[in-house]
Amino acid sequence: MEPESQPDQQIFVDDDGNMWGEDELGRYRIDNRVWTWNEIQEHPLFMKDIPSDPRDIDNYPMLTALQSVLYDDQTPEEVAENFRKQGNEAMKFQASKIALMNALTFYTRGIEMECKDAKLNSVLHSNRAAVGLKMGEYLKVVDDCRHAVRLDPSNLKAWFRGAQASEAMGLAEQGLKFCQGALKIDPKEPEVVRVQKQLQVKLESQKDAQAEMRKVDAREKDERKAKASAVESFLQLRGCRLGPVLFDMSMYRMANGGLTPHPMLVGEDPDMTVEWPMLLLYDEVNQSDFVAAFDERYALEDQLQMMFPEDRHVEWDEQGKYVWSRLAAYLELLGQFQSLQS
Repeated sequence: MEPESQPDQQIFVDDDGNMWGEDELGRYRIDNRVWTWNEIQEHPLFMKDIPSDPRDIDNYPMLTALQSVLYDDQTPEEVAENFRKQGNEAMKFQASKIALMNALTFYTRGIEMECKDAKLNSVLHSNRAAVGLKMGEYLKVVDDCRHAVRLDPSNLKAWFRGAQASEAMGLAEQGLKFCQGALKIDPKEPEVVRVQKQLQVKLESQKDAQAEMRKVDAREKDERKAKASAVESFLQLRGCRLGPVLFDMSMYRMANGGLTPHPMLVGEDPDMTVEWPMLLLYDEVNQSDFVAAFDERYALEDQLQMMFPEDRHVEWDEQGKYVWSRLAAYLELLGQFQSLQS
């Protein structure tokens, strides 16, 4: 049997560059493109997830077209409700990371509709908080729960999820306030009562720890005050007094436990010596060093030998100029310089 012959085919191109054919069945559009893997993946029927950034949806024209068919004639409230339902469907498979991402995106898109239904917006925020709990994003959870309970104070789940996130962050006092809001709605809700008890125990523990820290701080403050007074008295016997601070020492305080550098006593005999905080400035290379406790019983030369030995150089000394035996040190005293070593 001979194969059936193909009918005559007429082909032409229109003004827009589109190619058309015509046969006995009529005119038809010719598309010579073949399916690509990216095109298949980005087709709405086969997409595993929707774009994580809502702004990226414009890069998927088929998805945009499908979305317009679904939502063009709906109110913001109807669209937001659709997103809520889609988010809830995704949460049925919350063990999947993709499902969680989809749920997060759906709830976010629903919130972005800015509909006028306060209760619906409250649910969207509360549901997004549920996703945040799964992701460990506790700060975002608390933020969503705050929005949710402001929009609808009767949203029990939002109060409870705010308590859960607060507990996870160790914020017992904040968590208890969320629990109080939940218990106003249902005083016997077992899960809320359980979390409230845990938070009360944690809060008492935190209060005890804070009280102990205050005692330690007060004791350390008294010790620093006593030492400073002893140093001042000792310096007066030498005929010395401390002048005003010449340089901003804030960066060095932070690096040394947050304490203001001050002289410290060494030993307890009548010939006591002092440890001094010492700041070394190298203006030529815009560098500095800070020695928290320099014992005055040692010469400055001893300190410089440790810092600038002849067999190695500090990283910022590219020319190898800073060697202890070549250095000249000066002490700035009330705006004047006094040579210490040459």
